[in-house]
Amino acid sequence: MGATVCCCCPGSGSASAGARAAEEEDLLGAGSGSGPEAERSAAVVDGHGLAQGSEVPASPTSTPDETSPEAKKKSKGSVSALIADTRTSLGSIAVGTKASFGLIASEFGGLSTKETYSHLKEGLADAKLEAMKQLSDRMDMALSSSDDTAINALLDSAMASSVLGKGAPSPVRKAAQAVAKWQLAEAIQSENTKRLKGALVSAKRLHATDSPEFEEAVQKYKTVRKIPAGWDFSKMVMHRKGDKMVAKLELGDPAVLAKFQLLLDLTHRKVYTRDRKGEAVPERLELVRVAAVTNDDLWADYMARREAVRQELESDSSDIVHYDVATVAGSGAVHGNGESAESIARSLAMDFAEPLLSEINEVFLFHGTGAAAAEAITTNNFRINLAGSNTGTLYGRGLYLAENATKSDEYAAPLPNGERHLLLCRAVLGRVHYSAEVETDPRACEAACTTGKFHSILGDRKLCRGTFREFVIFDEEQIYANYVLTYRRR
Repeated sequence: MGATVCCCCPGSGSASAGARAAEEEDLLGAGSGSGPEAERSAAVVDGHGLAQGSEVPASPTSTPDETSPEAKKKSKGSVSALIADTRTSLGSIAVGTKASFGLIASEFGGLSTKETYSHLKEGLADAKLEAMKQLSDRMDMALSSSDDTAINALLDSAMASSVLGKGAPSPVRKAAQAVAKWQLAEAIQSENTKRLKGALVSAKRLHATDSPEFEEAVQKYKTVRKIPAGWDFSKMVMHRKGDKMVAKLELGDPAVLAKFQLLLDLTHRKVYTRDRKGEAVPERLELVRVAAVTNDDLWADYMARREAVRQELESDSSDIVHYDVATVAGSGAVHGNGESAESIARSLAMDFAEPLLSEINEVFLFHGTGAAAAEAITTNNFRINLAGSNTGTLYGRGLYLAENATKSDEYAAPLPNGERHLLLCRAVLGRVHYSAEVETDPRACEAACTTGKFHSILGDRKLCRGTFREFVIFDEEQIYANYVLTYRRR
């Protein structure tokens, strides 16, 4: 797209990356040499609107005289030059070192520390205002001439200097909106998930999410990516973590919270195992709050793996046994309000617009862990290389889950306030390798799933030891951490 086209085109032109970088440097007034002279011309203080190492953009009305060697020499005593010269000392002021106070005071001719700091603050404020004015003037000129390369270079500078958003000059906000709208429109037309995601993330970084194009792109991405209808994808974009589109949505409806509490109650068994290490079995697990996990990448991986297992079982139905688990079927017990584990599981599954597939043994299971691990798992998924680090490896180095909240509670590390965390996960058990042996062979269990035709292990310690059944999976993509349950022992 050429320079005569509307400013909405990012990265337009056919210039190489090196040529564009050079052009951007010239646009920002940073192409006037290197060494002390160049350093003295830069206003570089983090946290005051200017990115460290970035140049105050040159005014669009600058004349050649203003960038001459004589003009540079004259500017050495300016506030900007002084800030650059005392950059290291400024950092030391923040930590209060007496040596740095003395150094800066001497730069200002023996002023007191308080006076020195006041002068520096005034200088920073003046430099920021001047930079903002020059940036605004340059952007006005770039917009009026539809100079896409200049617009994008100036936006890059504004982003690096943290001057985007509501506090940015009007021309900068206008340019950010225009660029974001163009990117979003192109991505919507392409229906490509990578381009849609990139345009949404770019719009967020440009502080340009309040447009119809942004919402349209969100809806298009959800459709193409097959994101559950109830997910607040706009929030996922706004609160993404690294390259992850993820949000933890706290559930506040008392009726919904009551379902989770009932599920904890229905799956509670007061049975002691040695994994409690001497601690008493709680009378009850009392729910504090629940967060629904909406994670774009992990959900897509889970759904793809679920479909692969379904197709595999459809083509080979040998050795398929369907197992009832307490979180889905339970003992058939029905609460006074008519709810059962089965009805709760069905309701929770439909909240994500995907019913559980009983034909592939898709179920809900618990996983107990600490607060930090719960955050990491729901953002980046389980890690097989850490499998068994808390639970042991009786059935191999896999991911251990339980149908009874009481069992998973054994591994839920407490916070100082006594709160603990359980993950309620969707899990594809597929073709299950059943074991009721007291003495197990962990390597044989692993091999049954990693090189054999099975997809999970059901270790029936309830039958052979009177404790609990455990479910072990060796492919993290067969598990989706659906909800984070915060609770206390009672």
